[in-house]
Amino acid sequence: MALSRAQVRDAWTSIGFTRDFRHLQPVPRWWTQRQGWFEPKTHVVKPKDRIKYWNIVPGDQVRLRGDPTGTVYEVNMINRLSNRVMLKTEQDKVRPEEQMKRGKNVPYAKCQLFIGKFEFPPKEGSAEPQTVFATRLSTSSPSWAKSTYRYEWSRFAVNTVPRLPHLAGGEKDRIHISWPKRDKPPVPEPGPYDTREDAVLEITYTPPALPTYIHFREPAPRAPTEDEYFNAVSKPNSDSYDASQPFEVFLSKELANPHSRAKKQARWQAHQEYKRAMLNDMIAAELKDLQGRSRREARAEAMWKWRHTLEEERKGEQKRRWKNRGAEARLGHKKIRKARKDEKKRERLRNLVLPEAPNQAIPGAESRAA
Repeated sequence: MALSRAQVRDAWTSIGFTRDFRHLQPVPRWWTQRQGWFEPKTHVVKPKDRIKYWNIVPGDQVRLRGDPTGTVYEVNMINRLSNRVMLKTEQDKVRPEEQMKRGKNVPYAKCQLFIGKFEFPPKEGSAEPQTVFATRLSTSSPSWAKSTYRYEWSRFAVNTVPRLPHLAGGEKDRIHISWPKRDKPPVPEPGPYDTREDAVLEITYTPPALPTYIHFREPAPRAPTEDEYFNAVSKPNSDSYDASQPFEVFLSKELANPHSRAKKQARWQAHQEYKRAMLNDMIAAELKDLQGRSRREARAEAMWKWRHTLEEERKGEQKRRWKNRGAEARLGHKKIRKARKDEKKRERLRNLVLPEAPNQAIPGAESRAA
């Protein structure tokens, strides 16, 4: 699936895991141009320069290369299309959520990942543990996790600043860096318009038990159909109603969303199967009775009939939907209103009476008078 223009414009995200590689696809140049004063310019790097697997994600702590102060920042957002990282500053901690994008925007390559504080030979004149940052990272082989529907891998620090004594440069001499844990959103207190937990857990329906006279070796009675259930509900005093039979509530059609993706896909698959079956039947019918034609000509004629039938069915379906949404009734009312308006116009012309005036003359009156 290709990227949309809205996804390119809103490429900043606070989600650190990788679910697909759509950020590696090319972006049209005119998408990055500013369309008006209200829309900022979008910065996008070339696809070959984009990072495939991100090892710096929102929630990590980093410092900037060349920063003499050595300030440690928290990663707030990342942009996979421009290889940029948004850092959270002290001012951002008191800003509202809609203004969080105003943090420090730096390149990905300028960040050094914070590992932790280690108590090894401290600096001269200081007994505090030193803060260690990773200058070179290595990762395990990424793999697709079916449970979380995303790519997962582990990240390790191969070289650090200051360099740890036990890092000799081998493949095994590396430090595992855990991924940041995302804080769960706070659960607000229930208000007067919220449903209480005891009301949600309350059992309001108990299915009827099976009749006691049935032996365990005998099969259970047949469950009634949906029509039988509705007839029993609407007419509980009828002779066909048997209260001892297990009746279940049929709410699958009432509660299921007909516009869900699964329902749409099932309808599409059923229609595709219907078209294939109709094509096979038409081809078999034409090949069975060639009437002097070749098999190729018979197959071509069957294909033409199949397309013509599909087009007629499509037009019939459009007309059915046109009637169901009330367009036919509205068209009839419109014709009636138009006819009524024309009749009123003709009635006004028939009843039109001109007042007497000196400059008026009835056509043909002088000839009749003579």
